[in-house]
Amino acid sequence: MTLSSDHFEFICRFLDEQAGIALEADQNMFVASRLLPVAQRHGWTNLDSLINKLRDHHDRLLAQEVVESLVTHETSFFRDPHYFDELTEHTLPRIIACRVPERRLAIWCAACSTGQEAYSVAMILQERFAEQLRDWSVDLLASDLSATALQQAQSGCYTEVEIRRGLSDARRAQHFRRESTCWRINDRLRQMVRFQKTNLNGTWPQLPTFDLVLLRNVLIYMTPSTRQSILTRIRNSLHPTGYLMLGSTESTNFSSLQIARGRVGSEHCM
Repeated sequence: MTLSSDHFEFICRFLDEQAGIALEADQNMFVASRLLPVAQRHGWTNLDSLINKLRDHHDRLLAQEVVESLVTHETSFFRDPHYFDELTEHTLPRIIACRVPERRLAIWCAACSTGQEAYSVAMILQERFAEQLRDWSVDLLASDLSATALQQAQSGCYTEVEIRRGLSDARRAQHFRRESTCWRINDRLRQMVRFQKTNLNGTWPQLPTFDLVLLRNVLIYMTPSTRQSILTRIRNSLHPTGYLMLGSTESTNFSSLQIARGRVGSEHCM
C-alpha cells in the first residue's frame, strides 16, 4: 500500500509543521504502513479518510496519534557504550568539579523515548557519583513528544527483550525487580528522573539552566531549519561550562558549544 503523491506531500508538510521531521521521497510505503493501523483503530478502511480528517486541522488527538506513529522510538539502555564511558570518566567529573560552589547539577535527556537513556544516566549517577553529589540539588529531566512513550518511561517497566539490550546481568540484578509481565526499575532510580511531554519543535516549557543536554540521534531526522532552531535554543539553555551530547553523525555550527562525543573536550570553569 502506498499514498497518492498529493497525500504523501501533505503528510510530509504535516510532519514538518508538527515535529520538524523531514521525510525522504522514498518513504511513501513506510508512511502508509505506519498510518494504516491508526486508520483501522478509528474504523477507517483506507488512508484517504484518515488524511482527509487530518486536513481539517480540528482533531488534535488524531494529529498527535499520527505524529507518534511516524517518529522513531529506537532506544536501549547504555546505547553506544563509548558515549557512556565518556560521560562517566570525563564529562560528568568535569561538570561536577565546576558546579561544586553551587552544589547543583541539571541534566536534560531530550527526546528520551521510553526512558532507557535517562535511566542509564541515573544508574551512572547512583553508581559512581552518589557520594560526591550527596546533599546536592540534582535535576534529571527526560522529555519526549510521545505521550505513549513517556507513559512507559514513567512506569519504568520493560520487557525481557528491552531489559537485555545494553544491560549487564549485574546492573539488572542491582536496579530491577522481576514482575509478572516485565522487569521494573527500582523506585530510587524512578524517583531520580522527572518526565515531561515536550515537542522540541514547539513551545518549550520553562526550563532550568542545564549542565548537560543529551540529544543523540535526533537531529538527523530534522529539517535543517528545525535543527538550527533547536540547537540555538539549547545553546541558550546551557550553562557556560555545560556540554551537549550528540550522536556520532550529528554536528553543530556553534563553536561555543562543548560537544561530548567520546572524546576529550576543553576543561574550564567559569
